[in-house]
Formats: sequence, C-alpha cells, structure tokens
Amino acid sequence: MTHPLTKPKAIIYIRVSDDGQVDGTSLEFQESECKKYCEGKGFELAHEVFREEGESAKDLSLNNRAEFLRAIEFCRKNKNRIKAFVVLRVNRFARNTEDHMAVRKILAGYGTELHSVTELIGNKPQEKVFEVMAAAFSEYDNAIRKQQCTDGMSQKVNQGISPWKPPLGYESGQFKKRDLKKTEADKPDPVRFPIIQRLLMTCLEQKIKSTTELTRLANQWGLTKRKGGAISPQSIDHIFANKFYAGILVNPFTGKKIEGKHQWMVSPEEFNQIQLIRQGKVNAVVAKRLKNNPDFPLTRTIKCAECGIALSGSRNRGNGGIYYSYHCHNRKKNEAGEVVWKCKMYGRTIGRDKLHNDFLFWLDTVTPKKEFLDLFQEVVIDVWRTNGAMLEDVMRRQNAEIQELKEKKLGYVEMIRKGTITEDFGKEVIESVDNEIATKQITVRENNIDKLDIETAVVYATNFISKLPHTWTDLEVETKKRFQKLILPEGITYDRKLGFGTAKLGLIYEINRQLDGQKTSLVDLEGIEPSSPGCKPGALPLSYRPAIHIAYNSHAKKRIRKT
Repeated sequence: MTHPLTKPKAIIYIRVSDDGQVDGTSLEFQESECKKYCEGKGFELAHEVFREEGESAKDLSLNNRAEFLRAIEFCRKNKNRIKAFVVLRVNRFARNTEDHMAVRKILAGYGTELHSVTELIGNKPQEKVFEVMAAAFSEYDNAIRKQQCTDGMSQKVNQGISPWKPPLGYESGQFKKRDLKKTEADKPDPVRFPIIQRLLMTCLEQKIKSTTELTRLANQWGLTKRKGGAISPQSIDHIFANKFYAGILVNPFTGKKIEGKHQWMVSPEEFNQIQLIRQGKVNAVVAKRLKNNPDFPLTRTIKCAECGIALSGSRNRGNGGIYYSYHCHNRKKNEAGEVVWKCKMYGRTIGRDKLHNDFLFWLDTVTPKKEFLDLFQEVVIDVWRTNGAMLEDVMRRQNAEIQELKEKKLGYVEMIRKGTITEDFGKEVIESVDNEIATKQITVRENNIDKLDIETAVVYATNFISKLPHTWTDLEVETKKRFQKLILPEGITYDRKLGFGTAKLGLIYEINRQLDGQKTSLVDLEGIEPSSPGCKPGALPLSYRPAIHIAYNSHAKKRIRKT
C-alpha cells in the first residue's frame, strides 16, 4: 500500500512516427503536456521520459519500439509501484485496437493503469467503450484530417493564392491569428516591395552576380527584415531564388506551377534571366531557350538533321501576331565576334505546331502493341513475385522469432510444473518473455503494410505506355522533358522534308522495335521465360535476351516463340 504522504508513481511514454508531426504531436509538445497532466493528477515521475524518437513503423527492424519495451519492462520490474503509464493520446501507445488492449492487459497485471492526457479512458463502462473507440479511430481520424488539410492547401494554390505566409516584400494578413481563412492574394508591402523590385531589376540590368554586393545595396536602400534589422546574405539568396516574386506558385503536392494572383515584381522571363546571371551564365540570357519553356517542350530532344545540335525555340512578332517556331542556332564566331561558320539550316524555322503534330504521329509509331504489352505484364509480375518473396521471407523470420519466444515461455511453464525452478522466478522470466512477444507482435503488424496490388499497377503502367501521344499532350512541361528522355535518351534528328531520323530508344521501346522488326528464328531463352501459363511458348530475337536478363533474373526453363 502506498504511504498517504507518498505520491503515486508514474512514467511517461512519448513517440513520433512517420506521420507523428501532424496536429502538434512533436516530442517536446507531448512531454510538456504529459508532465502537466502528471502534476495535475498528483503523480510523481519514477523515471526519465521514455522517448521513441522518429522510428518508422515501416522499418523492418524488430527493435524499432525499443523504448516502448523498456517502458513496460520498467513497469514489470517495479510491479505495483508504478500506478500510471501516461501518453498524450492512445494513438501514441499503439496503432490498432488489438495491440492496444493486449498491452493494456499486460500493464494491468503489473498494477499499472493507462492514462491518456487528451482522452477520457478508465475502468468505468463508458470509459472503456470510449477507450476502444479512440484506439480504433485515432489513426483513421489523423489520416483524414491530414488529407483534408493537404487537399485544402493544394486547392488554394491551384486557385492562385498561397495559403502560407508570404515572403518579404508582401504584407502578412495574419489570418491564423484572426482565425480566418485566406481568401485573397497577398498584397505588396508599400515599403519593402519597391526596394526588392529595384534590387531584382538592378541585378538584371547591371548583371550583378555577387551576393555580397546585392546585400550591400539592399541595406543601403533601407531594406529590413519584418521585425527590423539588417538584411543578411542568406536572406538575399532566398529572395533571388523565390519564384513567388515572378508571380509563380509551386504546388508542393503535385509539383505543378501556377500563375499567382498576387502582384509580381518581375516577369517569369526576367526572373529566369536573373537566375542565369546569378549562376554566372551572363551570355545565356535568352528566355526563349530556357530548359523548361512551356512553349517549346521539344528543345533538347529534337536535333538538327544537318549538324546534330538540339533545336531552339523562338517567338517572332508579325502582322498576324506572334509566331512560334523551332530552328537551328548552331554557328561559330571568332574573337572579334564575327560569324566564321554556321550550319546550313541555321535560322531556317520549323513551325511549332507542325513539329508537335509530327512528333505525336511519330510517338504513335513507336507505341508498343498489345502482343508486346501482354508479354511485358507477364515478365514484370513474375519478377515482382520473385522479389516480393524476399520480403515475405523477412516476415517469416520475424514470426519465427515470435514462435520461438512462445515456445520458450512454454518451456518455463513446464519447468515450474516440474519444480525445476521456483514459481516466483519462473513467473518473473515469463512476464519478461510476454513483454518481448507483445513488442515484436506490434512491430510485425506495423510492418505488414498494405501490399501493392502489382497486377493493378502493371495495368496502369501498360495503359500509360500504350497511349504515348495522349500522355505527352497531357503532361506539364517539366514532366514532358522527363517523358521524352525516357523514350529518346539521346534525342532524335528532324529534317523539314524527310521528318524524323532513326534514334536510340529507351529500353522497353527498343525491345518493342526489335521484336517488330525481326522475323526471327528459334532462340534458346532458357531461364528467361515468364513462368505464368498465360504466356505462349515461342522464340524472341537474340537481341532481346540481354534486356530480358536484366529485368528477369532466370526463372523459367521454356522457349518463347515470337508469333
């Protein structure tokens, strides 16, 4: 019995997992709230706080709940002396109802009761019901709120309004402090906006690369931080790298660039030129040749058929408006700046719309046909299943360790029965084994994450690569560039009269082309045929073998005949 003048003992367990930073559940916040709770309940801490720092529930290591095991072991070793196991909320304790109730039962056997700072749980009927519900729905609730928050911010960005605090030069509306939702674009700061705009334009016009010089000018012109104080070089670097000043918002959830509704300081073209100046590429300030110009996605992919240099894009104004075209820009100058050589196709334009339409037609010609895609699905699924067996093996080993612990426990029970060891010693050891079993079971369940539906994923992938023209049309310019690199790793030449030349294709498209272009003979492909019965026997061209070996790793022992 606890002495009337002695405070009941308690321990605190806090944890941050992959998604644990959501909704103010950092370790510091948890510790502070738990200590306040203990003080209010009259509990005395019996140990330093047990801190599970940033361990991932997806980690295959069986030790990723080491502090949790230490905490319940501490309760065991101090049986009936630790009255409270305090957590901020039940989702810090366990991530599903089964684990929650199992460990709570273990603690109860040590005379320790689970306490939640933010939830009403206990031994009364209504408290027990609430505890089960809280354990079951806490993870679901957190996931829903996180998704809603993410969706809301993403939608706001897509509307051209930044949901976050604006950068220096714009007024902060203090929406959060006023408990309001942000519904309008950020307004210019009447004092700082013109100074930063002047700084950006000065860099552009005078081609000032030095951060030190720009910092000096900013302080000289009276630019200060929001709370006062001189501008630092780090602040200058942040200003000159922020697309917000060019009227561009980047959706962090999709990577998509959005035209903001706020007043910009420089145009996107001017901003891009400033970046080139800051990188020391002073002579490259031509916005029309920027790497990710949305008007000309095929630059760096399409090459001049005469000289092999990637084409550039340009916009020219005429009587009918602005004309968009691609052209070769390859020429050489001497030290005096005089042109001494230029490509025969230099300056000869190719209409942008014509080139884009020709490219879409070419994409259709290299799109894999159904026969190839069926084989592709068979290979990928079979390889996935083989590699997936490795993960299954890890899980089997984990379950085997749990089974060994259960057998160990039965062994101690038998020794107690036979009198080989004392009952008190045996129970002590068995309790320790029970704790280890419970901890390992939690880890195994957390590691058994929803498995990827590989069949669905492969169907999605084949749909993607079977609709190349449609896919290319729908992509954003940055993704278009990566898409083109995937299909044409070294680019492709284009002649205004003859069209596209022959080019090296990405692996999957190269294999498809070789299959289509070779009438083939029987080839021994032992060790590479998909084991699925859905793939008909036959032969593949010899050039197909290395690629399949890379992807396939020797599974079946039949022949494949190309039909």
